[in-house]
Amino acid sequence: MSIASSPLALWVAALACAAMALRARRPRAAGAPAGPAPVPGLIRLASRLPCPAALTRALGRAEDEARIGRAGLADALTPAMLGRARAGGGLAAAALALPAAAVAPLAVVLAPLLGAAGAYAPSRWLAGRQAARRRALVRELPDLLDLLGICVESGMALDPALELAAGRLGGELGAEIDRVLRDLSLGTQRADAYRALVDRAGAPELAQTVGALLQAEELGAPLSRALEGQAEALRVARRQAARERAARAAPKIQLVVALLMVPAVLLLVLGVLLIELSRQVGGVVGAS
Repeated sequence: MSIASSPLALWVAALACAAMALRARRPRAAGAPAGPAPVPGLIRLASRLPCPAALTRALGRAEDEARIGRAGLADALTPAMLGRARAGGGLAAAALALPAAAVAPLAVVLAPLLGAAGAYAPSRWLAGRQAARRRALVRELPDLLDLLGICVESGMALDPALELAAGRLGGELGAEIDRVLRDLSLGTQRADAYRALVDRAGAPELAQTVGALLQAEELGAPLSRALEGQAEALRVARRQAARERAARAAPKIQLVVALLMVPAVLLLVLGVLLIELSRQVGGVVGAS
């Protein structure tokens, strides 16, 4: 590479580093509809691979059904599919080591490691989906309680207030409230419908809110006060969680600055120095 083209390459590298450092995720708008929760194509493909039934049963878990429900995938995934996905993913990942073993026999030790990773991948994805849904439910809960409090104070009954608030709020929590209302319309006891909601959500914050609602109904306490207190407590907890996330983000920001922003600035400075050096060298060479 000539000295004249070096600054251009350095500037391109500097811009690439700066772009990687400034890259930001686009968050979903609050209250936006959650939309369907599709199962990734690799997991669907792994669940269709032929696997021994004994291996599929061995990789099944008793808590899979509850975890699938808490991830919001009850309509898209079954425990049997998840067990087959673990078995198929493990066998397919282990088979990837066979071509390497044909070249280097020692590479056969990679087969168990790849198989374990392939069998663990569906569980890891499900845990991530479950955690993301729980965060969404907790994030939307204070807004729901505020809407409920306004509706109840205006004289509405609890069920119409729930329906109106769920329709206004949308999102994961709105869909869960709609399911609770459907259960109530089919004759399910209110306490049982609320407990089913808590089981599907897997969020302690929602369990506390449901407990406050049931206690207010049993004791005849003003419901609006219970809702207001729960909303305020959840907002305090959310602010504290935000402070903790900000404290954990500081080292990550420093790492990005050290690995990307500082090299970008240094590359820009080096590009300017090379341009100035080329001018000086060119002047000396031309004069000679």
